[in-house]
Amino acid sequence: MLKILACIIIIIASTAIGFNYGEGFKKRTKQLNELQRCINQLQNDMIYTFTPLPEAIYNIAEKSKDPIKSIFKEISSLLFSNAVDSSYDAFYKVFKDKKEVLNLNKEDLNVILDLAKTLGECDIDGEKRMFSLTLSSLKKQLEGSEISMNNNVKMCRYLGFSLGAMVVIMLI
Repeated sequence: MLKILACIIIIIASTAIGFNYGEGFKKRTKQLNELQRCINQLQNDMIYTFTPLPEAIYNIAEKSKDPIKSIFKEISSLLFSNAVDSSYDAFYKVFKDKKEVLNLNKEDLNVILDLAKTLGECDIDGEKRMFSLTLSSLKKQLEGSEISMNNNVKMCRYLGFSLGAMVVIMLI
């Protein structure tokens, strides 16, 4: 009886680990979608309504979902309080601090940090070009993320179950 219970627990635990690992791929895709939407909104606020950067980032934070919401709120508060020298410093500090809650990889973060280097330091045309470049880069990252998600989510789930079943078979 105890052996059967242990086998069931092993299979359930390994399957849960597989599902949990597969969710990381889904979360990355959702966060990239949210970032893309936020960058579009930031572009509209800055270029068409001439909203100052800290206020535009705060407006984005109010309309976005967690964990992106908390990141933009923190960036906005750093910019409002002049705790950093540039927008890049604010973005870098917050992304570095919040790395654990994000499911973004290094390339995803580099796209956003490249935009942050020029925010507020170019004229309108330069910012339009940077927003365009950033949005196209985010689109490529999003496409790659969707492909990765479609290929890996099912595999992680099945692999978790399969490894658990293999361990159970080896124990029996």
